[in-house]
Amino acid sequence: MIGRILAVVVVLALVAGVAYRIQQKGAEEAGKGGEGRAIAVKTAPVEVRDFPRVIELPGTLEAARQAAVSAQVGGVLLKQHVQEGDRVRAGQTLFTLDARPAEARIAQSRASLEGARAETEEAEKKLTRLAPLMDSGYISRQEYDDAVLVREAARAKAASARAELQAAQLDAGYAAIRAPFAGQVGRIPVRPGDLVQAGAALTTLIADGGLDVRASVAQSDWPALDAARAAGKVPADIFFDGGDKPAARGELNFVDAQLDAASGAVQIKVRLTGAPPGLLSGQSVRLRLRLGVEPGARVVPEAALQHAQNGTYVYVVRDGRAVAQPVTLLRALDGAQAVSGELAAGEPVLIEIPQRLRAGGVVRLEGERPPAREAAK
Repeated sequence: MIGRILAVVVVLALVAGVAYRIQQKGAEEAGKGGEGRAIAVKTAPVEVRDFPRVIELPGTLEAARQAAVSAQVGGVLLKQHVQEGDRVRAGQTLFTLDARPAEARIAQSRASLEGARAETEEAEKKLTRLAPLMDSGYISRQEYDDAVLVREAARAKAASARAELQAAQLDAGYAAIRAPFAGQVGRIPVRPGDLVQAGAALTTLIADGGLDVRASVAQSDWPALDAARAAGKVPADIFFDGGDKPAARGELNFVDAQLDAASGAVQIKVRLTGAPPGLLSGQSVRLRLRLGVEPGARVVPEAALQHAQNGTYVYVVRDGRAVAQPVTLLRALDGAQAVSGELAAGEPVLIEIPQRLRAGGVVRLEGERPPAREAAK
């Protein structure tokens, strides 16, 4: 009986020892990054090439030429000659206001002008008669000077009446509100019969064709943009929100002369080349200013860049091991990262990191055959 118990104890001890050795071996291999067996990894080569230097900004499209069509005089809106969305030619009548008050002023001013002219003529005749009498001493100098004052007052009255007539004629002309240029009529907030105040906006006229993108450049990006402007023209790409291909192209054509104190940014404007379909004034877009290139940059895929508390790094395959190489991110664009660090052109960097990978662990490139010893295992 005692012998059987001893045999069982010995067997259990042997099983426990084997299990411990297996676990210990697995832990050692995991701790060494798989010293016993290379981990297959997916990589991409480091590129050394010119990398675009860009500034990306949110922007808003607006018509390159637009105008708020307003009433220059007050009055009742008699006729609306166009509808919202109509295309009009330059000089076409858009609205007509009631011109009868201005016409009444014209008639009144003409009558006043005629009376002032008659008074002026009478004063001139009187002076003509008094001049020889003063020379002969029949009248005093004071009488003659009084007649001169009457003539000057009549002339001033005529000038005032003439100015009132011109003002009334202008107001009558303003009753017909015309398009300042060819374009498309926007929203019309008034209707015939409404009393329109002077300066009230009647509609917005947007010229066909040209579109601009307005945006704001942060103060920190201003030196780079200013340097690019000094070197020549600054081209730009315009993207729909969420799009990865340019919807239009353009060129920087306006930079504000001062920094906006409220936003800490500089206002800019890009003029689009042509008028691509699908773009509307007021639409939100993404603007990319192309400032030049970073020559000879080391470029890796975005997925290769790893982040840690002490900085960024990439895993590089060197001598069959995954080496953690510290790098500094310089620029990023369309899934590519320009970095600085000890990377050589063509070196494979990991773009997918296995969970059990450790720095310095043995690896093999995906698609490579494992060594014969590992294959036998």
